[in-house]
Amino acid sequence: MEKSDVLIVGGGVAGLTVAKFLAEEGVDYILLEEHDDFFKKACGEGVTPVLGDYTFFDLYESKKGIENVAEGSIISTKYGVMEYPLPNIICDKREMEAELARQATKKGGEIRMNTRCEDIAENVAFPQEIKFKICVGADGIHSFIRKKLGIKNPDIGVGMCGITKDIDKERNKCYIEFKKEVIPYGYSWYFPKKDEWNIGIGTTRVKYFKEYSQKFKEMHSNEIKWNGSFLPVSKPLKPYNGNFALVGDAASHVIALLGDGILPSMICAKILADVIIKFARNDYRNIDFSVYEERLKKEIYKHFLEGYRAYQVLSSIWFSEYLFHVFLKMMNRMAKKTNQCGCRFWHGFKYLTCSKSFI
Repeated sequence: MEKSDVLIVGGGVAGLTVAKFLAEEGVDYILLEEHDDFFKKACGEGVTPVLGDYTFFDLYESKKGIENVAEGSIISTKYGVMEYPLPNIICDKREMEAELARQATKKGGEIRMNTRCEDIAENVAFPQEIKFKICVGADGIHSFIRKKLGIKNPDIGVGMCGITKDIDKERNKCYIEFKKEVIPYGYSWYFPKKDEWNIGIGTTRVKYFKEYSQKFKEMHSNEIKWNGSFLPVSKPLKPYNGNFALVGDAASHVIALLGDGILPSMICAKILADVIIKFARNDYRNIDFSVYEERLKKEIYKHFLEGYRAYQVLSSIWFSEYLFHVFLKMMNRMAKKTNQCGCRFWHGFKYLTCSKSFI
């Protein structure tokens, strides 16, 4: 029987980030990814540059896959247009995940693609027969590990995205539409990549998705290949049980209001990796993942809860597009008053694009 100190199930952003930071400290792990390639879920590929005390560039440590930087977002409703000042990084998510995997494996980790974990019993993963001391569930919205732990499922939304060149908009902005005629209880997006656009539509009411996603497809080129998937829109779930820990979509580590999960997942993955590294230095004696939950609550949960509360408020007033518009305007004024990330972000972007090489 094969042995590994840490088993990571899932090779998306969350699982790969855990792997990267474990590899940096020489922690033994095996990551299992069921697909034969990266980036298999619908995503706008937009990344919030700064959240709390963490920055995307500090965690990612690379230029690869960074396609554009939007200076802000144009938000449209039935009653008008407003501009949010917060910048947004637009990435090639497949290339970004491949780069995280490269960093992890270069530093000593092992990633096995096209390998599905089908069962776990007595700290052994099957059919691979890998015995582990710690298991990380980074296996997404329909997490097999979460189900094994008996932790409740998150509330879900559904989204669809595609890539096209045929969008006549300025390339230094992201565009988001909150309109019932486009899709109820959701929004459409147009995010500028390097030479193309990531466009899509999503809603927290699954019953509306089929009808309105079809209308959205008909508005655009027949040549677009669409990719759809579910996403969590809950408060964070309990992130552990015994020697098992959840991270990323598996634990609903997402800003529910925005469907924003890339940087939040990376932050939670970094915190989880820090905790596992401490366990490794203590030879995995007295594993207690309540420490992981405590750090999450201290360092990032307030952002999840703020996003969830705003999402609940917007959902409750969606019946009136006018009230919805007024609330968005109020949030916009607050964002402009409290925005302190711009200078840190641009400094970080300038730093990233200088002559310094990473890894």
